[in-house]
Amino acid sequence: MENEIIYMLKKQKLSFEKIYEKLLNIVDINEDDVKKTINNLTKQKKIFLDSKMKYNLITEDKIIARLSKCSKNTKYIIDNGEKIIISPENLHTAFKDDLVVVERIGRYEGKVIGILERKNNKLVCEVKEKNDKLILVPFNGNCEISIIPTKECNKILQNLIIGDRVFVTIDNTLDDENTVLATNITKIGHNLDKNSDEVAIAISKGFNIEFNEDVLNEVKNTPKTVRKIDKQNRVDLTNETIFTIDSISTKDMDDAVSIKKLSNGNYELSVHIADVSHYLKPNTELFREALRRATSVYIGDVVIPMIPSELSNGICSLNEDVERLTKTVVMEINKRGKIVNSKIFDSVIKSNKKMTYEDLNKIFKSGIYTEDYIKYKDDLELMRELSTIITKNRYNLGNLEFESSDMKIHTDKLNNLEFSISNQDEAEMLIENFMIAANQTVASHFYWSELPFIYRTHSTPDINKLENTLDVITNLGYKTRLQNAYDQKAIQNILNDYKGKKEYSVISNLLLRNMAKAKYSIDNEGHYALALNEYCHFTSPIRRFPDLIVHTLINIFINNYSMNNYDKALISELDELANHSSFKERQAADAEKDYIKLKMAEEMAKHIDEEFEGIILDISPENVYIKLDNNIKGILDIDGEFSEAFHVDITKRELKCNYSKTKLKLGTRVKVKVTYVDIPQKEIYFDVKEIIKENDHKNVKKLELKYELVNKK
Repeated sequence: MENEIIYMLKKQKLSFEKIYEKLLNIVDINEDDVKKTINNLTKQKKIFLDSKMKYNLITEDKIIARLSKCSKNTKYIIDNGEKIIISPENLHTAFKDDLVVVERIGRYEGKVIGILERKNNKLVCEVKEKNDKLILVPFNGNCEISIIPTKECNKILQNLIIGDRVFVTIDNTLDDENTVLATNITKIGHNLDKNSDEVAIAISKGFNIEFNEDVLNEVKNTPKTVRKIDKQNRVDLTNETIFTIDSISTKDMDDAVSIKKLSNGNYELSVHIADVSHYLKPNTELFREALRRATSVYIGDVVIPMIPSELSNGICSLNEDVERLTKTVVMEINKRGKIVNSKIFDSVIKSNKKMTYEDLNKIFKSGIYTEDYIKYKDDLELMRELSTIITKNRYNLGNLEFESSDMKIHTDKLNNLEFSISNQDEAEMLIENFMIAANQTVASHFYWSELPFIYRTHSTPDINKLENTLDVITNLGYKTRLQNAYDQKAIQNILNDYKGKKEYSVISNLLLRNMAKAKYSIDNEGHYALALNEYCHFTSPIRRFPDLIVHTLINIFINNYSMNNYDKALISELDELANHSSFKERQAADAEKDYIKLKMAEEMAKHIDEEFEGIILDISPENVYIKLDNNIKGILDIDGEFSEAFHVDITKRELKCNYSKTKLKLGTRVKVKVTYVDIPQKEIYFDVKEIIKENDHKNVKKLELKYELVNKK
């Protein structure tokens, strides 16, 4: 049948109906088989559907590629290393990252004539009015594209009002009028609702906001307190001095700590983690929903939990002065920070106090213990002592610390948004050190026991890419102190050289882009950035599904619970679960980044034509990335109307003006003007007005790129 369809299309373009009709004259076949065959040919990139709803052969003169964003609403594709620009009027409903068929309409221009595959066929849209009719416009995409409901969904649209937000499924059809059909329309709220942006972004990234009825029914049947039967075969630690240390706003506390000094001078550190696996077992709907979500999502002030808040903030949270079920890791750590002995077991604890990072950092800086903390002074000082030792040991191993990418949004007195980078203070570092030690201990136990497991891995970076980046850093005039590119310590030295200096953001960003993505895997590849041979995620089972799996594996292999068929199925699917968890983690990170970028765009839209100072963070063939002193990031558009004025030396990461000696490079401080903000695309565009000479904010070099180009023309 495939050969027959291709033969037909060699002669002429045909609609589905015509193809089906012609095939019926040859062989007795049903419509579903024809649809399946056509879909297969489309996936094989042999045919495509055009805007006239007719199928065409993909001939050699057609180009198949994924759309990349260029500037504003313009996109481009790469064909044999050459960039082909596709203007908004020639996109024909194609979105960024869609796999498209492109026809050249000039040497450097093209138009989309077919869509083979949508990168994402599920969109959040907003109801707007156009020509006295209600239409749906993508919340997260191009405002030129209108989403038109199918006849079956049209009644739903009639019941909506302007500003309503809906979740839709779109098809692959191409349309010259920039409209696309939508099915399965579901209302999710209104743009004036509290946290409407956060909800829209979460849904657009594939996360469920509500829990289904089956999950909620299981929640109702979950105990609200620890019962006597729950404490069987557990070590009772309720009389030990144990406490939690979290942010003041944290409600789902899944880790607690305690400490002792041993007679041999070593430290006994105990990390107690909420035993979520006692309540979420593989044969429950709660467990299956946790698997589907795989992670909690934090967008602005909104938390979309992996498990219902009745559990995450209730029976599974290590709340103050109540009994809770935990998994405890006890580690004996010597004076060099090495773990020399350990044990893992089930326990029951009662947290003595909910301590906060905010309180402890004030106490550590001032040295003054407040009345509600004074009774824990000895324990806390011992923890500080051990944390300092662990930090030194991690440094000696080659632990890498890049500039934090965690962004906080604040509102000032004038209701303007402020963006600040979250930096670790001593209390946060203390808990991080202790959690890393516990994660390392559990991973080492499973690795050396040769048991099935899910590791948290971070691969060694590609050596060629890394050495090229080190060449760039050297070309910038920065001393790299490079001794061995394979060694974390070489990278560590570079980062330490520039910590606290203006170049730190640039250096950290360059090196971080060379790092592999951390992921979950059943194969132990070690953790490059932490310089550890074995590592896992064990300490946050309320918020991360891999941690819950690790707890379940502890039940099976360390506590010797009798395995049922669900446990066996879990073990057989560990590889698939690891990949799924890595994917959902990336989705959650993308959602958080999207929200930050949206809020940055909305804030800078208030400041069109205003000037700001910043630093050139990175240079690519398409854009110069600029980070303002207020931490907002945007781009200098070098691929738009002034593209002929610039030449990019990507090897040196320099941008040179073709009509003057003006040169921009990484780390250059600049004064920029905000020229355009694309809120739906969450992009901010700058013109560079001045190059600020180092250590002299008054003496500047004028950079009138626009006028240089105009005069040249």
